Amino acid sequence: MDTAVDDSAGGKLNTMKQRRLFLGWVPRSRRSQVLAERLGAELHQLRRLKHRSPIHAPFRYSLLALDTWRLLSQSRPHVVFVQNPPPVLALVVWLFSLRHPLALVIDHHTAAFGRAWCWILPAQRFLAREARLNIVTNEHWQALVEGWGGDTMILDDMPTQFPIGNPYPMEGRANVAVISTFAPDEPLEAVVTAAAELPEVHFYITGDSGRASRSLLAKTPENVTFTGFLPDDDYFGLLRGADAVVALTTRNYTNQRGACEAVWLGKALITSDWPVLRASFNLGTVHVSNTAEGIKAGVLKAVQESSMLSAEMVQLQETRREAWRTASRRLEDVLA
Repeated sequence: MDTAVDDSAGGKLNTMKQRRLFLGWVPRSRRSQVLAERLGAELHQLRRLKHRSPIHAPFRYSLLALDTWRLLSQSRPHVVFVQNPPPVLALVVWLFSLRHPLALVIDHHTAAFGRAWCWILPAQRFLAREARLNIVTNEHWQALVEGWGGDTMILDDMPTQFPIGNPYPMEGRANVAVISTFAPDEPLEAVVTAAAELPEVHFYITGDSGRASRSLLAKTPENVTFTGFLPDDDYFGLLRGADAVVALTTRNYTNQRGACEAVWLGKALITSDWPVLRASFNLGTVHVSNTAEGIKAGVLKAVQESSMLSAEMVQLQETRREAWRTASRRLEDVLA
């Protein structure tokens, strides 16, 4: 196989004779988008039905399985990367590979190891062993998947270039962007409580506010703006214009994609004080407890030291570029 690897800072892998697909059963995933680009893979983020409740899942997954099988039959790829969750996607690709051999690579997100997927855990273990490679985001998940008998590599981030974006109107003397999807692990009530005690700082909470709880909306002070879901140009304009970026989680061992965006934008970051996040974001970052008091103190520190933290982020970028060079060479060795 003739393979050329561009392992420069933002380079992507370019495979001359392999056809690669990257599949996800989600409407969007920044990690999958960037990883597919770097791996020289065609990205297909398949979607069926807007309802995501457990009641609709069997019907939705059946339709997505048919769509995936049809895509694989038409494409006949050599390598298929799949986003996990849901594990059902990896199972469909593995079944297809029984008649049409291919290399299966599973990119495990933290949610794949959550309680929601306990019912399919035996299949997850089996698929991890059958996969050519399992990509995980930290040593904790690496130990788990290797315990299942799977071959693993850690890849928590990739060099990323984001658009300049449209200037976003800022209202405060200091401004922070809170990256949110209104997921259950985001301590947003603590964020708005902290905001109420920092009237000089304006908070911009991204994501579809239709998913916000009534209690959250009821206690929101005037210096908090729910931006709604933003197109990329507006979203990155907001992040670039903010003094700091906030990306929090109450769930341990979580890779923070919003925090990764702050790294490549060179922005001061405020994230949760978990050991994994301390190790991954060891420069340019203020680590806080997921309480109103902790968030308030972290925001004040990040705003006051934003220039210094931004300079540290440039150093962290170089560390991550070198890690990507190593990871990309490992990936090509495995897939070759």
